[in-house]
Amino acid sequence: MSSSVKFASNRLLLMLLSGLLFVLICDIDRVLGASVYKSPNLDDARHWKRSAENYLKQVLSYDENRRMKPSVAKNVIIFIGDGMGVASLSTGRIYKGQRAGRSGEEEQLSFDTFPNTGMSKTYNTDRQVPDSAGTATAMFSGIKTRSGVVGADYTITETNLEAAKVSSFMEWAQAEGKRTGIVTTTRITHATPAACYAHTINRNYECGAKIPVGLKSRIKDIARQMIEDEPGRNMNVMLGGGRNCFGAPVPDHLKSEYRFQGAMEKTCLRTDGRNLVDDWRVLKNGTKAQYVWKTEDLRQVELDEVDYLLGLFADDHMSYDTVRNRGDDGEPSLSEMTEAAIRVLQRPGSPGFALMVEGGRIDHGHHQNHAHLALAEVVELDKAVETALKMVDLDETLILVTADHSHAMTFNGYPDRGNDILGFGNRPNATPYETITYANGPGFQQHRWNDTLLAEDADWATWVKVGQLNRSDITYRHLAAFPLGDETHGGEDVAVFASGPGASLVRGTFEQNYIAYVMSYAGCMGPAKRLNVACDDDFRLEFNQSSGAAGSHPMAAITIITTTTTSIALVIVRVASILRDLL
Repeated sequence: MSSSVKFASNRLLLMLLSGLLFVLICDIDRVLGASVYKSPNLDDARHWKRSAENYLKQVLSYDENRRMKPSVAKNVIIFIGDGMGVASLSTGRIYKGQRAGRSGEEEQLSFDTFPNTGMSKTYNTDRQVPDSAGTATAMFSGIKTRSGVVGADYTITETNLEAAKVSSFMEWAQAEGKRTGIVTTTRITHATPAACYAHTINRNYECGAKIPVGLKSRIKDIARQMIEDEPGRNMNVMLGGGRNCFGAPVPDHLKSEYRFQGAMEKTCLRTDGRNLVDDWRVLKNGTKAQYVWKTEDLRQVELDEVDYLLGLFADDHMSYDTVRNRGDDGEPSLSEMTEAAIRVLQRPGSPGFALMVEGGRIDHGHHQNHAHLALAEVVELDKAVETALKMVDLDETLILVTADHSHAMTFNGYPDRGNDILGFGNRPNATPYETITYANGPGFQQHRWNDTLLAEDADWATWVKVGQLNRSDITYRHLAAFPLGDETHGGEDVAVFASGPGASLVRGTFEQNYIAYVMSYAGCMGPAKRLNVACDDDFRLEFNQSSGAAGSHPMAAITIITTTTTSIALVIVRVASILRDLL
């Protein structure tokens, strides 16, 4: 064979092998059956159901290997510290101890001693750092979704709401005959509580005034959904703020004297002239129902007799606990509302209850860099958990405590043991900085020296000395490194604490939507009920029936992928060897 023919043959072979290599590389996603960089927008409701159920089966397989019997939770209570990331837990714990005259570091929150803990991944389907609407939908419905979406999967549009709806654990509980309730310190129509009962494309649609004119005929505001639709209309307890969203009047002299800044402080005023509280009264006519709007009203309710209790204690969000009116004409604490809710829900001979309690103002304090207000709210949530622990039968009540997301707050420096958690993070003879600081937020402006530093030749890093500011002022803001009107959320994992039947399911690091499946499985309600043998004596766990089949164990999929990847790698190595010989 002539050299020219040999060269042409080698060149043709090289082209063919290069093409084969290109196809293998480009088609690796199809071969593996998954995309390494899969678009999060492809994660529909079916994906998240499979994800949560697979993790649940994996955890159950551990328990079965240890001969642990499935258990049933008659009652389910989930406490949400909105924005209560790990830094908030640590600093809140110290804050609690120091307010009691101790050094603080050794203090314990009421849920620190829960037997099971885990970490949940909080991202939305379209955001690395999430918002409360998407995270609440994940926790309560078992389906992750887009930022800003309440009670629907990521496919929701302005025209397909019905198709995108997902059910919450409140609906699951009601289907089993359980009593249900929500308690919050935010507007009761705010993102987290709304995910218990509402379905909407935009969390801001709390009242009709926020819905664009062209959409009003197709979209019902969140307040109306709570009063008119299931499961909201069936809830036995609904306590929080947000009278404005319902068109419920209140005397001016009862309005809070404190007004804080930030996007979270902007309420929604009804413009349709309706008073939804009156509508609720009509719907509950003939039942033992009561509406309350101040602490005195709540304390006068025969809680063991009433069947339905609606309480709206503020026009907007309820006041921070630090500045709350503690008088009879003021607002009840979160722990007092929690006690009232449990008394209404906990009835002899009933199938049990499901309750969501939110310490929502933790989040709002952080958004404005008001660390002192946020930590006081952590302590109040701690009191609410302690209240519940004293009231329920712990052998039949699953209690979960977690956060929907974290915040851009840091707990830093090298302060001495027992140092004021709201104080300085370094030695007295150095330029002072605070133990608690924020990555961003309005605190930047409060600490900047003056406006002249905006000049081009100014030293932008020059700050007012912390000691020169009135740090005892209720509106004081901690230092933020970057100026924003509202501080942002944080994207790191958050802690989950669990006690009671089903608590053993909380372990490891898992997707946030798995929390709903823990409640479903333990509470014998919703999509995971069928997996709990204790819910039906004649039932056998599905994953046991096929334990010998390929792919039945979580590691099987990994093995298949690893094997396929190895085969492709060998092909690529072989092709490279041939190319090297030819060249």
